[in-house]
Amino acid sequence: MKKYEFADVYADCKGTVWSLVSKYVFSQEDREDLFQEVFLKVHKALSRFRGESLLNTWVYRITVNTAINYVKRRDRHKMVTELLSRLRQTEEVANEVETDLQELKPLGKLNQQQRMILLLADVEERKLEEIAAIMNLPVGTVKSNLHRARQIIKKEVSGHG
Repeated sequence: MKKYEFADVYADCKGTVWSLVSKYVFSQEDREDLFQEVFLKVHKALSRFRGESLLNTWVYRITVNTAINYVKRRDRHKMVTELLSRLRQTEEVANEVETDLQELKPLGKLNQQQRMILLLADVEERKLEEIAAIMNLPVGTVKSNLHRARQIIKKEVSGHG
């Protein structure tokens, strides 16, 4: 089993990881936080990498899983914060928040799994089999999630533009 140095893994994978986190979270702060979280996990787990897949695939999968969990945590926090803030808002401010929420990007309508599959397939141009391996899902699940995600995006885009 080959031993990998973290500095080499970081140098080889930082561009790919940054590209993926940039497509999955939108603010610079979230991108930086998620990027750092991914490489902390890679650093902690590197000694346990068994070489059963390519190193890049392994890092990619850590990135995907970390991104999904990060967005779930962030969304839960955001939902609670918004709920509490709405309780204290005047009607005018509440109307502004509601308008802002309606203008969210179409990707916001997808669940985390659909969003990741859509990004991997349509932005990263990865094959369905590769996406299935990265996300540890059956190919049929990837296909159905991709189809549903495309339907939702199409509906959102045509409904708003």
